[in-house]
Amino acid sequence: MDEQHEFHAIDLATFSALLVDYPSIISETLATLEEQRLVTIPAAVHSRDPQHLTKDELALLMDWKLAHGKFRPQLRKLIQQNEGVTVKSTTIEAFRMPLDTDADVVKAISTLSTLRGVGPATASLLLSVKDEARVPFFSDELYRWALWSHETGGGWKREIKYSEKSYMELYPRVQGLRERLKREGGETVSALQVDCVAYVLARRSRGGGKEAKVLAKAPAKTPAKTARKRKAKETEVDEDAETTEVLGAKRKSKVRKPTKTDAPVASAASENGKKRRGSGG
Repeated sequence: MDEQHEFHAIDLATFSALLVDYPSIISETLATLEEQRLVTIPAAVHSRDPQHLTKDELALLMDWKLAHGKFRPQLRKLIQQNEGVTVKSTTIEAFRMPLDTDADVVKAISTLSTLRGVGPATASLLLSVKDEARVPFFSDELYRWALWSHETGGGWKREIKYSEKSYMELYPRVQGLRERLKREGGETVSALQVDCVAYVLARRSRGGGKEAKVLAKAPAKTPAKTARKRKAKETEVDEDAETTEVLGAKRKSKVRKPTKTDAPVASAASENGKKRRGSGG
């Protein structure tokens, strides 16, 4: 990576130029999911009292996450196992929490992680919908950029443990970058914009083209493919804490009961509620 693009050295002008390139990195195939993630769902959440996500919105956010990163259909299945009232009550609880300290952030992430199919990475995505300015999404690209190392195994292919501990290595670094760019360049950037810049840098390193992962049906299984899939599952827990339930692991969390706040809420995003897209530097 060029020194000017390194996390600790990037300046506001370089950051802004990369941010402008974000839309060109996104395939047209993903345009609808991108609109949902960056505009429609955040606007709907902020229009509600109390603020919360619906089950359908949770599923869309998972689709967006899988399209941008590792495609793991097991997570989609787990998300669908959540009850709508549970998604609503859990996100209400998490979105009401203050995010003033690292401990506050960990508590909110832990609360969201009680949903089936939701681990620290997905929980950070849900929380970033509530507060895109301060809360970074725990994406592969952002983590690897923020904790960049020129040593072997420390670049864009660096292995990641999707744990709260890893997220709390990332979180203060993003806040530090935001504060430095504000101090040096006089402009406040959001955690969402930092993630977008990381995504651009990572895609450029892989050839600069648009990359889209279409959420399609899996091809027919063959004995060889089945064996490879079984072997992959055996190591999946080590690769991603969010897939532990696929292997039968039980989450140690309390059972949530529907409350009076769990009445259906219509999803709506008004024109006045639309946020500026993450690519709008």
